[in-house]
Amino acid sequence: MRSSELVDTYARVLFDLAALAESVDAADEGLQSVVKAVRGNIDLREALTGTSVPSEKKRDILRDIFGGEVAPEVLAVVTLLVDRGMVDKLGVLADAFTAIAEKERGIVVAEVTTAVPLTDDLRLKLTDKLSAALGRAVSLRESVDESLLGGIVIRVAGRVLDGSVTSQLRDLRQALLTARQGGEA
Repeated sequence: MRSSELVDTYARVLFDLAALAESVDAADEGLQSVVKAVRGNIDLREALTGTSVPSEKKRDILRDIFGGEVAPEVLAVVTLLVDRGMVDKLGVLADAFTAIAEKERGIVVAEVTTAVPLTDDLRLKLTDKLSAALGRAVSLRESVDESLLGGIVIRVAGRVLDGSVTSQLRDLRQALLTARQGGEA
């Protein structure tokens, strides 16, 4: 089994365990906090990935840091990844878990790319408009791409809505070239 399939399996198992314990939100938050801690602390990351650190010591480190912070099922799956030398897959696990949780709740994920970060007000309006248009709850995955110059690109439900300044300029350029060559714009 490839590591990506294995991580997806772990995410599904973790979701099922969390759902049984009625703690999906807590598991999601716990998993995100583990990922943040491991990414943000080089000493922790080195301790969990280092070949000179025995497995039992790694488990002790995880229990000491996260034992009282995260749900037991989260700690168990994170420990399993660490034992298998897959610390670098923690972020993938967290993303897969979140995707499963959103799908099970009927939430549609909209990937939103803008030239500058969204304000809280715009984020709320966009979420409300997309939810109304799709008839389902929407979760935004935001990214910033300064090359857009302005506007927004939304990828949702297999569709791309491109309202970026870059695409508008490209369309205008094409229309001008077509008109210049005697075609219809």
